[in-house]
Amino acid sequence: MFWNQQEENQVQYQVPDDVFDLVFKLRGTSLDVDHAFALSAALQEHLSEQTCSKIGVHGVRMAGSGNGWNRPEQSDAELPLSRRARLAIRVHRDDSEDVGQIMNQRLQIGRQEITVGSSVMRKLSTIGTLHARAICCDRQQSETDFLTEVAGLLKQMGIEVSKMICGRCGEIRTGNETIFTRALMVADLEPEESVTLQQQGLGEGRMLGCGLFVPHKGIDPVFDVQE
Repeated sequence: MFWNQQEENQVQYQVPDDVFDLVFKLRGTSLDVDHAFALSAALQEHLSEQTCSKIGVHGVRMAGSGNGWNRPEQSDAELPLSRRARLAIRVHRDDSEDVGQIMNQRLQIGRQEITVGSSVMRKLSTIGTLHARAICCDRQQSETDFLTEVAGLLKQMGIEVSKMICGRCGEIRTGNETIFTRALMVADLEPEESVTLQQQGLGEGRMLGCGLFVPHKGIDPVFDVQE
């Protein structure tokens, strides 16, 4: 018997380390529900204009509703800042040292003050489903038109998207305007496509947490229900 088994040439995609998240510990008591603009302004007090033009600020993950407690909807309502609260900032390797200088700094975020602690590096993911909590868009634009526009923008990145779904709409108050946003999930991405989308993001407002994608557990159950 002659048996010449050819091994499959499976080369695992390696995530490049030129873009990643710096995740900082925080100390403080509370933050407003809508704190994106105030956080952006506070960071600009400590970082160079050039650095601010390139980074993306995920913001601070706040408590949701649950166990009989309902999260307040008012944008100026205060939410408690837990010990597990983290500030994540997406950076290029060349800017990581500059961003790291906010460690041990006090940030005045609106009416509250928080202290930034130590950080860890979080690499980008190759997972095929990504979620952005806010994409800047036109308030008058329909959901269908929004998704069509996004598909065109992704195609320009070399991403042929097959599954997308909009999430809830939102608003971010700035000094002189209110920015309308939509949440977005994109699924069935190849590893390289997933990393590209995380690296480049989508649309404007990165310092306000817009256009930034993070891994999501999956989108298929949502489509199953809709179909």
